[in-house]
Amino acid sequence: MATRVGISRGRAWSAEQIANDCEESTKLFRQRRMNEPLGDYLAEFPGAQAAADYVIDKLPQILATPTNPALLSEIVGNPAFNTALRYLTAPPISKDDLQTVLSRKVSATAIRRDAALAEDVVKIVRETIDPKRFPWIVTGQPPTPEELNAAKLATAVVATSQRVQTKRRGDEKNDLEGSVTQLLDGMGYTRIPTPRTPIDSTEDLPKQGEYMTSATLGHDNGDCVIGLYDRRRLVLECKSSNSEINSRKRLNKEVVKDAKNWDEQFGAQVLTAAALRGVFKPGYVQEAQGTPVMIFWEHRLDDLKDFIESTKPA
Repeated sequence: MATRVGISRGRAWSAEQIANDCEESTKLFRQRRMNEPLGDYLAEFPGAQAAADYVIDKLPQILATPTNPALLSEIVGNPAFNTALRYLTAPPISKDDLQTVLSRKVSATAIRRDAALAEDVVKIVRETIDPKRFPWIVTGQPPTPEELNAAKLATAVVATSQRVQTKRRGDEKNDLEGSVTQLLDGMGYTRIPTPRTPIDSTEDLPKQGEYMTSATLGHDNGDCVIGLYDRRRLVLECKSSNSEINSRKRLNKEVVKDAKNWDEQFGAQVLTAAALRGVFKPGYVQEAQGTPVMIFWEHRLDDLKDFIESTKPA
């Protein structure tokens, strides 16, 4: 077994250990992906299919001139219909992108009150609708039954696939955060409420034996803030990744940036660590560790426990 370096400080691991952990974490990620049933996809599909059927059947009215704000408001106000509407375009447009393009909030209420907004939403759909799925919109001819059914099926598949992928990413992170909080609870830590406003003083951080989740320290969010026994605080960022390229963004950009900001604001009283799950490139992990950011892995969270215990007075 590779030697762990500096475990009393909990942050310096040998290159061999990092490589082994990356390999183990990747193996576990593959197992989760291979073992996942079609259940999530099949559970999501009927709702997406019904929404696609409804919205596509309403396309003549949606794209008609003049715009029908009442119909558009109904569709935008229904989450499933809203998704189906945005997934008519090529490529699909997200809620955030739609609002950015239009420079204002897109909601059912806003559309009912603002005819110009309704017209602008319809204009985007009309100009970016997928010509492969909706060839009749381009030609101006009525769709054949086969074209209509194919468009409905394809739209439902795209929406369902995106929904499942988004859920998977959220589940990866949520499961990791759950593992961390379960560990802290098992150690006898007390969870305290998270302030609604950003924390600018160490006085407002958890004390010894306490922790909080989803806290904003200065301008950056920390997934878990832990009060160590030596009165320092450990801000733990929970990061999941599905590829080595993605791991650089999750770890070397997001966590390292936050760590530098917290160090400037709070100094040595606040330490930063990353709890990792999924696929990470060893070189990126070594780079992050040298900034310095402490590294822990979900598959070996006892290392986090060991570090916390090491801060107890002798």
